[in-house]
Amino acid sequence: MNEDYPIPAAGEIPYQYFEIATNLTEDKWVQAFEVKAGDPKVLHHVIVYARPPATPAPAQSAAGAPSARQAPPPLFDFAPNMDIPAGQTGGRPLPPEQRQAAFANQRGPVRVGPAVGGFAPGQFMRVYQDGTAMKLPAGTTLIFQMHYTPYGKAVTDRTRIAVKYAKQPPATQLRWASLQNGALHIPAGASDHRVDAEMTIGQDITLWSMLPHTHVRGKRWIYDATYPDGRKETLLSVPNYDFSWQTDYVFKQPLKLPKGTKLHATAWYDNSTANKSNPDPAKDVWWGDQTWEEMMFTGLTFSIDPPKASPTAGQQ
Repeated sequence: MNEDYPIPAAGEIPYQYFEIATNLTEDKWVQAFEVKAGDPKVLHHVIVYARPPATPAPAQSAAGAPSARQAPPPLFDFAPNMDIPAGQTGGRPLPPEQRQAAFANQRGPVRVGPAVGGFAPGQFMRVYQDGTAMKLPAGTTLIFQMHYTPYGKAVTDRTRIAVKYAKQPPATQLRWASLQNGALHIPAGASDHRVDAEMTIGQDITLWSMLPHTHVRGKRWIYDATYPDGRKETLLSVPNYDFSWQTDYVFKQPLKLPKGTKLHATAWYDNSTANKSNPDPAKDVWWGDQTWEEMMFTGLTFSIDPPKASPTAGQQ
């Protein structure tokens, strides 16, 4: 960060967004990163986004309209946020008026470009596998999204990110995406409330890691893939989610997810008095930035697989 940021001893601090120019004159490839909090007691998390330089307007055709190009299929098709029917593990469903309010209040994290790194308790650095890296285009501006939580003492924070560049462009470009349910609503007192999110993959991809994130009511997670042939597989199970030690789960063998695969995430929450970390079990909970609110969010590191060769390619 360019300067120290003052944090008061008490009060609610909205997310802060700090811009740091990279002054890069050529494209770089991030092989590894480490985020170091200036004051880890006050910093709930930081996500470092890479805002690319402005792109030029599309070329004009002779008729004055933008030139037509074959657009690639969308990478992800996100399913409408789901409410769990009665009788399933999610507890009681929302009444109709609350369900309408949930969708009216649907929210999600603010993104200002691809993510290149971050900090949370338990997750502050990453070394990408050989032959893979994240692209950092020339002219990129880093955006630090900062979530501060005062702890009774006025302090300052000056968080830093260290980056190791690959010596040459990698064989595989890594990318970042997210899967979330911004319409979550957890009833007061619910001890095992279920929230789901799902997306359909529009191109062949390789999944390298998954990072589950809730706040203090999160209990456990499970991720399933349903493949185009109907086969179903559990990709990741987190039976004891710990808000105080969050983990980016990196697969020993990256997962091949073909076009048409449905990736389904399920999280369970404890909003009851039995949860000693619960700020107020008497209140319903919605999506929100602050720790006493909730999130249902998963960060995904993936790469796009190269197109498959046509069976007749090269034949005369």
